[in-house]
Amino acid sequence: MTQYGKPGYLSQTREAGREAAPNSGADHELADGSSGADKRAYSRVPVYFRASYRRLNSPDEPQICPRQRGMDDGRPSILSGPGLSAELARFLANLDAKLDSVLGLLQKDSLNEFFPERLMVTELSAAGVLVQSDALKAGDFIELVMSLGESPPCIASGIGQVIRQGPVRFGVPTLAVCFLNMRDSDREQIVRYVFKEERERIRAERLK
Repeated sequence: MTQYGKPGYLSQTREAGREAAPNSGADHELADGSSGADKRAYSRVPVYFRASYRRLNSPDEPQICPRQRGMDDGRPSILSGPGLSAELARFLANLDAKLDSVLGLLQKDSLNEFFPERLMVTELSAAGVLVQSDALKAGDFIELVMSLGESPPCIASGIGQVIRQGPVRFGVPTLAVCFLNMRDSDREQIVRYVFKEERERIRAERLK
């Protein structure tokens, strides 16, 4: 299992990130996404998907991507309450899931208006990402929005900074982006996605 706390591309950019963001706050540990004495290391996985972002003037700007309802948020207690038949409970659960899908699609459409620029994510962690983009440079602040699943819809966002440029692949630079500000719910979405990807890769290796 690879972690940002161990030697790796992003972990080597700690000092570069501090130099690029002198005003981003001394508590930010750009290599592992932690702050203060809380030294956490997050697993990372290679990925390849398109994500949206908007440019920021400062990392202190608020996230405008709406918080996504969690798996258990807002679920009516009647679905597990007494006196409800199993058949009706299944029907209501299916209806709830379909409504989630519709709301997710509507949310993605509306986000395109506020997050007009695109990039490719090639490595993902709750601490940061590697991306491919020729429109960004070291020091830029962005709010990144990623779709991590379609059924049910899963969108995670975070405010980050481009801390270093890496190799050029297929004519497009690879950039390291460290998350500076992120809601706990968004971070948890990413942790779950990374865990799922790792588990699927381990399963695939065992079947070879």
